[in-house]
Amino acid sequence: MPKTQLIAIKNIFQEAQAFEMAWNKCLPDLKALFQVDQIRLYRCDEKNSELYAVVLKDGRPAEVRLQISASSVAGYTAMSLLPLILKGIEPGDLEAVHPSLRFDREYDKLVGFDTTSLISMPIQHEDSLLGVLQLLNKKGGSFSREDEAFCRLIVSIMGQKMFDERKLPKGPYENLVMRGLVTRQQLDDVLSRSSKRGVSASRLLQYDFGVKAEDIGASLELYYQTPFVRFHDNPVPEQNLKGINRQYLLNNLWVPLQVRGDRAVVLVHNPHDSEMLEEIRRIMNVREYEFKVGLPEEIMAFLGDRSQLPKGGGAAKAKFEAKLPEEMDEDEGDMLSDDDFGEDLADTFADLEEIAEEGLEVSHVEEEDISQESRQLAVRFVNKVIMHAHKAGASDIHIEPSKPGRPGMVRMRIDGSCERVLSIPESIIKPVISRIKIISNLNISERRLPQDGKAKVRFKGRELELRIATLPTVYGESAVLRMLSSGRAMPFDKLNLSEPNREHIERLVVKPHGIFLVVGPTGSGKTTTLHSILARINTPDRKIWTVEDPVEITQPGLQQVQVDPAIGLDFPRIMRSFLRADPDVILVGEMRDLQTAQIGVEASLTGHMVFSTLHTNSAAETVTRLLEMGIESLNFSEALHGILAQRLVKTLCPQCREEHAPTDEEWKFLVQQYGEKYFPELGLDRATARTFRAKGCGRCSMTGYRGRTGIHELLVATPEIRKAISRRMTADEIAEMAIEQGMRTLYQDGIAKIFKGDIDILQLQKVTLAE
Repeated sequence: MPKTQLIAIKNIFQEAQAFEMAWNKCLPDLKALFQVDQIRLYRCDEKNSELYAVVLKDGRPAEVRLQISASSVAGYTAMSLLPLILKGIEPGDLEAVHPSLRFDREYDKLVGFDTTSLISMPIQHEDSLLGVLQLLNKKGGSFSREDEAFCRLIVSIMGQKMFDERKLPKGPYENLVMRGLVTRQQLDDVLSRSSKRGVSASRLLQYDFGVKAEDIGASLELYYQTPFVRFHDNPVPEQNLKGINRQYLLNNLWVPLQVRGDRAVVLVHNPHDSEMLEEIRRIMNVREYEFKVGLPEEIMAFLGDRSQLPKGGGAAKAKFEAKLPEEMDEDEGDMLSDDDFGEDLADTFADLEEIAEEGLEVSHVEEEDISQESRQLAVRFVNKVIMHAHKAGASDIHIEPSKPGRPGMVRMRIDGSCERVLSIPESIIKPVISRIKIISNLNISERRLPQDGKAKVRFKGRELELRIATLPTVYGESAVLRMLSSGRAMPFDKLNLSEPNREHIERLVVKPHGIFLVVGPTGSGKTTTLHSILARINTPDRKIWTVEDPVEITQPGLQQVQVDPAIGLDFPRIMRSFLRADPDVILVGEMRDLQTAQIGVEASLTGHMVFSTLHTNSAAETVTRLLEMGIESLNFSEALHGILAQRLVKTLCPQCREEHAPTDEEWKFLVQQYGEKYFPELGLDRATARTFRAKGCGRCSMTGYRGRTGIHELLVATPEIRKAISRRMTADEIAEMAIEQGMRTLYQDGIAKIFKGDIDILQLQKVTLAE
């Protein structure tokens, strides 16, 4: 598939208002590009664990439903999350993939089609299964690995669009509730008064609750998927209004911001009002339009009427001042379920505010004075904070006390950065900590010593595990909750490896024996990468055992064991058992000590492929760390295949990033940082090379960044590197040798991804500069 056609398809999906519109537009082109007779799209019905597709039979829609199981090829693809190429669909072809695999003929019968060969590909984004795409009957030949590779790219584009549609809020101001800027009750009140009194909801939000116009705009932008524009003192030029009645524009709340030749940029208050947009097209009578969203009062200001603008802007909404009792009963349950997550976080905030208004604002409440309602409210508060963290994609929740008489703080680590979520009164800290201890089976009366525990949460049918640590500080106990979502393995192609690194890793990990390590600090994605690699080699002919603490990612086909020190089930004991359990591949969650490392090396030298992680800063440093632990250098040099060091870097928001032509100074800096000797290998033309800058929009909460990607450094155990290890050469000497042989450092890989448009130099330096 030519790159230009792939880019065109990607643009169609990104620019379309709905996935269905993009899919219908691209389907004929996709059939032609892949040279197939038919393409089928199955969507995922999460509630019923089924796939479904809508087909036309005799001009009427009919639905095909398949279980996510081996009873159909599409169902097996969704179950295994693995792509599948079938050159035939006879029983022998299917049983070669899975003993129970069958081909469901219902779809064929409905449309009068005979499937003879196919590619079946899961559609995923992040941890979500969204559907299955199938290419049927290759014209003039068989499906190739190239067809599979291009199909992966297409489902990646489709998955992004399908996932984005799932996340869209249900109303223009819904994001304000999700961010805790107003409560559900407050928003409902605003919308009701806006409708009855004919006053814009945005004006009421600013006047009554101090919500900033920028926050309202971000919510509108997210809902309408349209850029938000603010009023900045200057009305639009008179020539833009030529031939249009100003009062008409004021009444209908739209204004032409720019009119240039055959193109107009128009600001509207409701981009979903199709009748109004059609009327605007008729009045403006130009060929090309770009619609943007604005606040009603600011659209009026663009037209010269500033009477509705808030005076003085208003302060941001004050932090809630709710007070809660100090302790809770211990018999309120240690497993949270879906029933505990019935409300939005904002609903709980509203309850807390109501209690505050009723006068429960004392700094200390005795146990016998606590009402049952207040106890239940404190329990729900903890549950909603966990729910909010899960929805926001947070990795950690920090609940922190402050000085006496000062409110505490809840912070969440999102995309690697700690973000302040809300302030909480001093009196709420103790009951919240006590509740956290209860769900994690910790001693609530012990407040002088650190404690560690675990808790499980069921949220929308999915079990989440929390790793909990409480620590005594000078101002009282603090708690940190690590979110350990039991998710699926990330597709290997989503690791964002450079082409040389990808090719080396694919070659190394299929070897029958040896060691492959993934290293980096805590939270650098080591486990995610290892499971992605395991998913790549997870075939019926390989027996794979894993020992982890805890098991964070589960995969069909893997036998996964979780460490439990309380009963003596530790890494060394489990690994010794693995060696008697006929393994082909062993994953060790972490080589924490000499004993674990020695067993891993021993296993690799006796015919097994071993994968593990280490907390080190670079690939070369890992070698010296293991030798310093006591590993015999000759054995390790023979066993090692490769070491992948990695970091996670914040990625630029793809919706709002700004293209930038590097200045001569910036270009020179990047060339020098990459290394003038190696820079030509990037194949960049000075005249056309571009980088990107962060801007900020509703999709990224105005930060300019959304998500994280990996930067990598792969040390391959060549004969020269093995000799250097056996001679116990220094980390610097090994690194220098590896770079000469083709290894690129984390920083060099990051610079390459700057030119790809994934990241910027600021975020790269944040994770690498200190090293």
